[in-house]
Amino acid sequence: MIDYHCHLLPGIDDGPAAMDESLEMAAALHQAGFRTIYCTPHLLKGHYDVDNKAVLSALSELRKRLSDERIDVDILPGREYYLDEFLGHYLKHPMLMGKTKYIMVEIPNYAPAGYVKEACFRIKCGGFIPMIAHPERCRLFAANHKHKPSFFSFGAKRKISEATAKKIELISYLKNIGCAFQGNLGSFYAIYGPDVQRTANYLKDHKIYTHYGTDAHSLKSINLIAKRAKDEKRKLKIEA
Repeated sequence: MIDYHCHLLPGIDDGPAAMDESLEMAAALHQAGFRTIYCTPHLLKGHYDVDNKAVLSALSELRKRLSDERIDVDILPGREYYLDEFLGHYLKHPMLMGKTKYIMVEIPNYAPAGYVKEACFRIKCGGFIPMIAHPERCRLFAANHKHKPSFFSFGAKRKISEATAKKIELISYLKNIGCAFQGNLGSFYAIYGPDVQRTANYLKDHKIYTHYGTDAHSLKSINLIAKRAKDEKRKLKIEA
């Protein structure tokens, strides 16, 4: 399996502070069945804004330690870019996800839908592919709790609210320009609460997701996902 979203690198963002925890996390992910992990530390100006050189250096050191410890996982570079007014500057020299054309983007709750469209369109025009990180955790995609699971029934001939129509239109636009959508495994186990779980299931049922990841920041978060999966007797099965 492939983990497309993981905060595995030590000392870069709000993930593990030290190498030992990174190794423990990698071992736990391997035990859960993952063999490829994209390391996607935050890039948020003023908070987590180390440069790409530091990310690649941390990746190289972790890769060496994984080999020394015989932990058989392949780690690849990436970033989780925050969609704000500084994004354009950072994307002058973007860090792609491995050898792909994907750029992972986190959409803040306060972002207007029009701004999201424009930013993703510009990324596409630059020859890259926006991968929307955990859309189920963003209000722009949140399911209306008054509706049944047919909330995202695109093209359905039924009366819907203006807010619902805008959400459907935004998802349709992003899909049509070729964006990818990454779901957090923990969202399906209510780790972020029942509202996020409901939206995650809606998006999955309507085949919005293209990739999945743990979004793990610690060994504790990996163990929690594994425990919830075991409790619910559901496999950690994701698309490669």
